[in-house]
Amino acid sequence: MNGAALLRRIFIWLAAILLGAAAGASCALAEENSIFYTSGSVSKEAPGDSPGVYVNANFTIHLPTAVEESLRRGVSLYFTTEFSLLQKRWYWTDKNIASRSIRRKLSYSLLTRKYFLGGEGLSQSFASLEEALTVLGSVRHWRVASPRAVSGPFQDYSARIRIQLDKSRLPRPLQISSTDWDITSGWVSLPISPTVTAP
Repeated sequence: MNGAALLRRIFIWLAAILLGAAAGASCALAEENSIFYTSGSVSKEAPGDSPGVYVNANFTIHLPTAVEESLRRGVSLYFTTEFSLLQKRWYWTDKNIASRSIRRKLSYSLLTRKYFLGGEGLSQSFASLEEALTVLGSVRHWRVASPRAVSGPFQDYSARIRIQLDKSRLPRPLQISSTDWDITSGWVSLPISPTVTAP
């Protein structure tokens, strides 16, 4: 192997290492700063429940270090879970059939050294932030529409959900301080069960 070929191989090897390291750092940063959707569904519940369309979903939430530190210093975080049910229309934009939202407050007590999650008339305390974030990212038995909201084939509908930090509820300096506070799952699609349109 001549010198030029050897240098070329070394260059390619170094470039691969640098690209891999950059990709790893990028993934680690995204994991630290994001809310990840893991599973979910839109369905009708079993007989005996209040008639309607229900949502179940799971998210994994990672808070940046700066946000965790601010939380422990007394800054309350407000997260909004939003849902939309849309009817597909080939001749126009999709029609919004139902929209729902829930706002939850995550806070930390220096006195008790516990995390608190409140909203929708409920309040829970947790010994660790991980426990609080697990419950925050869990959407269970959420009634989002009446049973009459959906008619026709379930394939004619689409559903989406997202969780995000409400920056408008932060202290003013934090609203414009950095991208650490841009915490969102973005809109993600939910599978719709055929039971939604079943009689």
